[in-house]
Amino acid sequence: MSWVSLLVFLFALGVVMWCIAAFILDGPSNRQYDGSVGELFNSHPDDGTANAKFLTTIKEIRRQAIQSKSLKKGLETSRKFADNLSNDLVSDTEFSSVSIGNIDAQWAIAPQADTRRRVLLLHGGAFIIGSAVGHRILSDRLSRACNAAVLSVNYRLLPEHSRKAGIRDAQQAYRWIIDNSPSETQACDYLVVAGDSAGGNLALMLSSWSKRNHPRRPDAVLGFSPTLDLSMSSPSFKKNSKTDKILGHSIGKFCYLPRPLLLWLGFILLRAKPSTPAISPLFYDLKDLPPTLIHVSNSEMLLGDAIRYTNKARAAGSKVTLQIWENQLHDWHLFNNGVGSAESAWAEVQKFIESLETNP
Repeated sequence: MSWVSLLVFLFALGVVMWCIAAFILDGPSNRQYDGSVGELFNSHPDDGTANAKFLTTIKEIRRQAIQSKSLKKGLETSRKFADNLSNDLVSDTEFSSVSIGNIDAQWAIAPQADTRRRVLLLHGGAFIIGSAVGHRILSDRLSRACNAAVLSVNYRLLPEHSRKAGIRDAQQAYRWIIDNSPSETQACDYLVVAGDSAGGNLALMLSSWSKRNHPRRPDAVLGFSPTLDLSMSSPSFKKNSKTDKILGHSIGKFCYLPRPLLLWLGFILLRAKPSTPAISPLFYDLKDLPPTLIHVSNSEMLLGDAIRYTNKARAAGSKVTLQIWENQLHDWHLFNNGVGSAESAWAEVQKFIESLETNP
């Protein structure tokens, strides 16, 4: 093959790949939902110390992962860190393991919690790390805020499994929790679906998926710093890459890639089209959703996801409440538990749940 023929072939291949990215991998534009929305909460004086403490820890974990000079060992280091996030939790909540088919999960039951009331919790961790044990902080707080038994699910993770495998696990857990309490087969009187970061993606996926696939809808949905658009199209993805001290150091570098390349990379990593609604809940039809509360920081990369989702859902007539905190770490409810704005955010969660029961 001559150089001219090779250049023509490469040019044609580039055009084909660009067309596939633009017309197949990418989803419809959601720019019309970029308007201002949400209640803004000021930061707390104790946030600075808490943020600095956690960022120091994260920096050390990143250093260890890089020094391992192995993707496998680096992933093991990150997963070990995520599994130990709740080691300092002091609580009288009862934790117990349970199997849902081939899925491992864990119940969390605060004292006097009503087991007919249940929360399905999907943990965060970028779909590659995280566990029920590591997220006991969230299980504990949700059990108290919702007066319910919390089921935290160890869904299958990347890269060993596809994103669709994790989605199927979340859907299986949803079906199961409706008919099963921690001690017996017992109908669910009240159901909340919750998740942080990647788990927020799964929680809001279930919110829309259940509309067509299960007669029992959630009574409420909670999303903490949820990632809702894996095509990464919102303006804050690039705009906040410098201010997001958690995600900016990991996925922030991707925001400078040409969009077609970004979409192809997402397709390869996810093993699915990034704009598929089950992968990116923003692309669902968002009408007839359960009452939903979303928390996000104005400094994190996923701010735009939350704003677009809220505006799109409201335009469709759904009741979605967005609360935005000033200058918080991504997923601060977990990382700064009990300190400053993390505590005020949990108070808002409890207010939201109580308001739904007072004014159904």
